[in-house]
Amino acid sequence: MSPTHVPGYLSSQITPKSPSIPPWPRPTELIVQCKARTRVPTPHGPVFLHIYHNNWDSKEHLVVVIDPAQLDENAPPQEFIRSRSLDARWHDEETDMDRIVRGAYVGRLSSTRAAPSRPHTPSSPSPLESSTSDILDSVPVPIVRIHSECFTGETIGSMRCDCGEQLDEAIRYISHPQPSPRTPERLVPGRGAVIYLRQEGRGIGLLEKIRAYNLQDMGYDTVAANLMLGHGADERGYEIAAAIMRDLGLDTEVRLLTNNPEKMEALRKEGIIVKERLPMVPRSWSDHANGTGRLGGGLRKPGATMIGGGAARGADLEKYLRTKVQRMGHLLELPTPAHPQPTHDIVLPTAPSAFVKMTLSPVSGLTPLPTRTQREP
Repeated sequence: MSPTHVPGYLSSQITPKSPSIPPWPRPTELIVQCKARTRVPTPHGPVFLHIYHNNWDSKEHLVVVIDPAQLDENAPPQEFIRSRSLDARWHDEETDMDRIVRGAYVGRLSSTRAAPSRPHTPSSPSPLESSTSDILDSVPVPIVRIHSECFTGETIGSMRCDCGEQLDEAIRYISHPQPSPRTPERLVPGRGAVIYLRQEGRGIGLLEKIRAYNLQDMGYDTVAANLMLGHGADERGYEIAAAIMRDLGLDTEVRLLTNNPEKMEALRKEGIIVKERLPMVPRSWSDHANGTGRLGGGLRKPGATMIGGGAARGADLEKYLRTKVQRMGHLLELPTPAHPQPTHDIVLPTAPSAFVKMTLSPVSGLTPLPTRTQREP
């Protein structure tokens, strides 16, 4: 295969893409099923972790459901965020203990209490249909974050990205009490979900992501590095996320926590109704806008790689954040006037034996939506 030449490194050659096994043809109909669910205590409050299988890939996608009313015996009647495939009866011989062990239970499990859930049926009345209008109007529209896996940022604390911070911020933001829609002066528990997709490296996988990191150290941004390896700037898909949202009953009306216009468009095509977009403002940028400086020296606060940590700062991270805005059209306002970034001439393959020379330029034509200048507590 002909090499791709990196300007400034005459003796260096890279193969556009690592060899891989061709994927099996996907079934026409996408089917997702929640295989297990459990309560997980976090610094932001209790959540329900869901494990999903599907017939499109061999990955276990995850969902973090924040819905504390499910654990409150005194909570008013409302439509809980529950998996219909998990609550379904899987076979005639299954026992109540089978259902409880996989997570198909109601309330909170304890040594003295374990109540299996009932299968969801479209004809059965929901708690909302029998509740008063006051109760109905007091339930806020759920907040959803679609988050892609990032081993480097979430596990070992890489400062090349803000993925670990975004995951923590999403759970914190959704868990925080929200104003009641009917009486804003009254706070009600936050509710929503983080759809955690196994799409490492914007869909190219951990191996290719590590190769891209080496190109970034040679001066190329995250978009250019992906293209030089023969990948798209972003190869993620959101069909599985939409199917999971339908299974959880989150398809009728949600508030989407994102800066990425492609996510909103993908969900719209899947029939998901996005009532409002909520921006994900990097904590370091929010601190800059507010004139605060919680961290010094560009160091990550201890524990920031885990849920419950703080902000992150660094030159690599700043370059990454600006690239998402300037090159990928993410809907964020830069905290300071951006300095022009040099473009790189790259030879990209259009066929095994044909190459075309192109100069990468910022994405244009997208008008950023207004964003908050201060994060809510």
